[in-house]
Amino acid sequence: MRTSRPRTLVLAAFLLVAGGQAAAQSAASGEGGKTALIRQILDVTHAADQVVGAIEATVPAQRAGNPRIPALFWDRFLVQARARRVEFLDSLVPLYSRTFEVAELEALLQFYRSSLGQRLLDTQPALMRESVQIGQRWGARIGAEIGEQLAAEGVRIQP
Repeated sequence: MRTSRPRTLVLAAFLLVAGGQAAAQSAASGEGGKTALIRQILDVTHAADQVVGAIEATVPAQRAGNPRIPALFWDRFLVQARARRVEFLDSLVPLYSRTFEVAELEALLQFYRSSLGQRLLDTQPALMRESVQIGQRWGARIGAEIGEQLAAEGVRIQP
């Protein structure tokens, strides 16, 4: 159960990187000012660094949870994720474009450039790491309780 979330994160990041470039290019061509704002937000928030960092953090669990996949795959996956960061950013442009209006993007950019916004950006990786750890412990407690209930009901769980 522990490798399910990291596997989902890596898969989601992979699908975003692999699938969104054409859509990003077509959306970017028609909305120059809005696209520029989005790219500024992605830059100031270090969006590519964050996703690559999340992938790098989850790959060890992926390796452990998928022993049949050769280490070389994971090594190359990390190299490609780092090298193709721009593709990921291009994939985010249409998402931000359809989610936010120009005024909202301007307000977001102003916030992220503020001292509070910078503090959020500085603390966010640590908050995310600790949140994941808290979530794993929480999920483990729930799983253990359900396992105990099922065992009391005579249901045998295969390890």
